[in-house]
Amino acid sequence: MDTIAIMAARRPTRPALPYDLQVRVFRNDGWLCRWCHRPVVFAPALRLLQELARERGHRGPLAYHDARWRRDRAPLLDHLGAVVDHVEAFSRGGAHDEANFVTACNKCNARKNNVRVDEFQRAVPARPVKGKYGEPEAWDGFSALFRLLAPSRDDLSASEKEWLRALGG
Repeated sequence: MDTIAIMAARRPTRPALPYDLQVRVFRNDGWLCRWCHRPVVFAPALRLLQELARERGHRGPLAYHDARWRRDRAPLLDHLGAVVDHVEAFSRGGAHDEANFVTACNKCNARKNNVRVDEFQRAVPARPVKGKYGEPEAWDGFSALFRLLAPSRDDLSASEKEWLRALGG
């Protein structure tokens, strides 16, 4: 057995996070990335928004959503897609529970990887977000948009139906 296979066999598996837990984390953090303080966006809402534009007659290219969050096809998701991050990395023994979860943008989550928070903050210091009027007060990552658009759709995936339930829709 090669080294990579041995390491993979020893790596603890982490269970998927329930959607309602992820929604609580996003709401607790005000849909703002804990690391860079920028607003994050809810990917399922962008998929429905892209579909709505197509249904309403837009025939040109759109780059709102891509299932793999590719930068060329969904630049907002590549950078600002909402994800739940472990403060202390699970791979380093961090707890897989709500107290160790924060909202992160996709970019910060990828940059942080499994680095300790203090090391990450030294390597990638958060720049202050310059807002003339302060922090966002009612940002929801487009989750309200998702709740409005989703019930009228018959093409929701099982995952999107679970998101709708978790968001209270």
